[in-house]
Amino acid sequence: MIRRIVLGILGFFFLVPPPAKAQGIYSIYDIKETSPERWCAEFQTREGKTVIVDAPVHIPDVDAVPLMRVCKNFKTYELVGDESFLIGKADARKREEIYDPDQFPDTEYTYTPENLIFFMQDILLSNGVADEDADLIPYRVTALGSMYYVKNGKTFNRKNSFPASVADTTKPWNHDQTTGYRMIATQRIGGLPVFLSGTVAIGMNSMQTFSSLTYIDSEHYSMNLNTVTIEEILSPDMELLSFHNIQEILTERIVDGKLQEILEINLGYLCMSGNAAEQNDELSWQLIPVWQIRGYDTYLDPVHVLSMLSEEDRIKYDPDMIYSIYINAVTGELIPMVPVV
Repeated sequence: MIRRIVLGILGFFFLVPPPAKAQGIYSIYDIKETSPERWCAEFQTREGKTVIVDAPVHIPDVDAVPLMRVCKNFKTYELVGDESFLIGKADARKREEIYDPDQFPDTEYTYTPENLIFFMQDILLSNGVADEDADLIPYRVTALGSMYYVKNGKTFNRKNSFPASVADTTKPWNHDQTTGYRMIATQRIGGLPVFLSGTVAIGMNSMQTFSSLTYIDSEHYSMNLNTVTIEEILSPDMELLSFHNIQEILTERIVDGKLQEILEINLGYLCMSGNAAEQNDELSWQLIPVWQIRGYDTYLDPVHVLSMLSEEDRIKYDPDMIYSIYINAVTGELIPMVPVV
């Protein structure tokens, strides 16, 4: 029922002319010319809290932002080697997970995250995926340090914390010195990134362009590849709200105490299930142009659990890809992603 309501809302966004449109709509060329490289500002919330914004603004170097329908193209899973050697065993050993690229361990291997993207692309191309559908980009990268014995710790989702085994970095396991990466990748379609949601929420189909690779060496890796291909161009070039309009929308959320931290602002696509149609036993989805606002917004945490936890690194590096809100770049509406509690 909730899914139907959300899909109805998404359809409404594109059927009804948005009020914000009167404020001015722009081509991607105009937006690139008028948007700052960084948004730097200081605000006072209604409750008197100071919020400082100093965030990069990333706009892809493209000539058009089409509205497209895409369909499933390729999916595969492959495991090579012992899975417990890749990530450990929860009751005995575990690899250290490092989010900060500046602290990634030195390794005897010469591969980099970029090399691993090429590795994933080679698999796609060898399976007949077209070049334009194999345009993968890194989305989140976690370094996997050596194996350690485990200790008690915690993990959590948007609502609750749970006991979990975590690596005890004071107790190396059998002097293991191997390291690796866990990479989440996504497609870039028409030069624009397709954003992913770590918790695949109602109304979204980010899993369709979600690819992952856990890699230690050529004899120990697991890979899950998902891609889509363009089925139909619904509009060759969407006119978007100006970046100034987006700033006004975000400013209102900041002043209202909702948007509390902005780390990064990016323009791209979401893979949405609005107007999904069944064709040849496959679903098709729309790619909707959106602004991704990475950071902390109370919308992501309706029961205010995350705000009470020490989350600075997890918000900054966001390995679970949950610390983002999405603004429809055509209508200025917040894309509904979090189920109502």
